[in-house]
Amino acid sequence: MNQIKIYDVAGAAGVSLATVSRVLNHPEKVRPETRAKIEKIIKELGYKPNLNAKGLASSKSTTVAVVVPELTRSSVAEMINGIADCASKRGYLLRLFVNNRNREAATIANERELWGDVMASGVDGVLYINDEITEEHLEIIRDVNVNVVLTNTVCSDDSIPSVSIDYKKAAYELTNEMIAKGNKKIWIITSLRKYVVNDLKVEGYKKAMEEAGLEPRVIQVPGKISAHEKEYHDLLTQEHPDVAIVVRDSMAVSFINVARNLHIHIPEELQVIGFQDTKYADLSRPTLTCINTPIYEIGEEAMNLLTELMESEEDIEDTKKFVDYNIIRRESTRN
Repeated sequence: MNQIKIYDVAGAAGVSLATVSRVLNHPEKVRPETRAKIEKIIKELGYKPNLNAKGLASSKSTTVAVVVPELTRSSVAEMINGIADCASKRGYLLRLFVNNRNREAATIANERELWGDVMASGVDGVLYINDEITEEHLEIIRDVNVNVVLTNTVCSDDSIPSVSIDYKKAAYELTNEMIAKGNKKIWIITSLRKYVVNDLKVEGYKKAMEEAGLEPRVIQVPGKISAHEKEYHDLLTQEHPDVAIVVRDSMAVSFINVARNLHIHIPEELQVIGFQDTKYADLSRPTLTCINTPIYEIGEEAMNLLTELMESEEDIEDTKKFVDYNIIRRESTRN
């Protein structure tokens, strides 16, 4: 008969390895209903904890996990560079985990499986790069017994540390600047797919427009180029704004391409602004004005914060960090 292992208990209970370990080592830190469920399964399966399992919650490997949903975005690579440089200085190794389990139809079950792998690796902390944060994601994060820092995103739970720019403030200030320059018809173009940071950009934009007595116009488009370029074409053949603020650089460049194909002059007739300052901004023609999201610095600051959380013997009060940003003015806007 095969020996029952901690993985079997976690799988039967539908929880992470860390939660099982916490029941074994620090049961007072687990919600009573979850603890009772796991203890019942332990008894039913006849699981006998071994030294490795009992050490899962306390072992120190000087290793940090970087968890990302995908590696296709240029911003993710630059962020990992910042994390890696800081980790090297701090004496930590990195382990990269990519949720490539059926990317086209990602589910919370996939996410739980990924986090099970992360916790089984025995890391000391986690940097989580994912701007699709739902309440189910937060439940998973709350359930692990290592420090987690959200990187380049935020969430509604003030107890979960994060490092990002203040996206709402940035969009608010940018929109106000465009209004002050005499622009009235300002659109914001965002993704059809829901992302926390994009929602914050929309909130900041709407606040500025409403305070100025102007009508907000939020355009939601699909992420795929072929799909959103068709929507851009349909929009721009009917009308165009004075300014289009676009939540992602790649989407902004597509918008410029469609506008130019329709002989709309940029920036004389239409100004376009991106929100990341990735390589696409310099490759665009005309080059793209952007809110500069300092991706490298965000990665570096996130690793610094995680290190403080892991090494400090006292609670750290300020765990919501905002990194400074600025506007990089290029050819897609008028001075």
